[in-house]
Amino acid sequence: MFSLRETFYDGQGRLRRPGEKFMDKEGLEREPGDDYFDYLGILRGPDEEFYDSQGILRKPDEFFYDGAGELRQR
Repeated sequence: MFSLRETFYDGQGRLRRPGEKFMDKEGLEREPGDDYFDYLGILRGPDEEFYDSQGILRKPDEFFYDGAGELRQR
């Protein structure tokens, strides 16, 4: 999970700036436009639905819970 609008905690719990590279749940470094592994370990594209850190299925334009459990805007 990543955000282009605000700071966020990535899949490894590291604080990141908007649009910055991030680590997905599998520990792989990604760019915001790359495919990534969501919190259920499913490979997702940046425009696909995904599971956030609370296990909730989210649409790409919805708020989501980041790696620290905080609600963020994508």
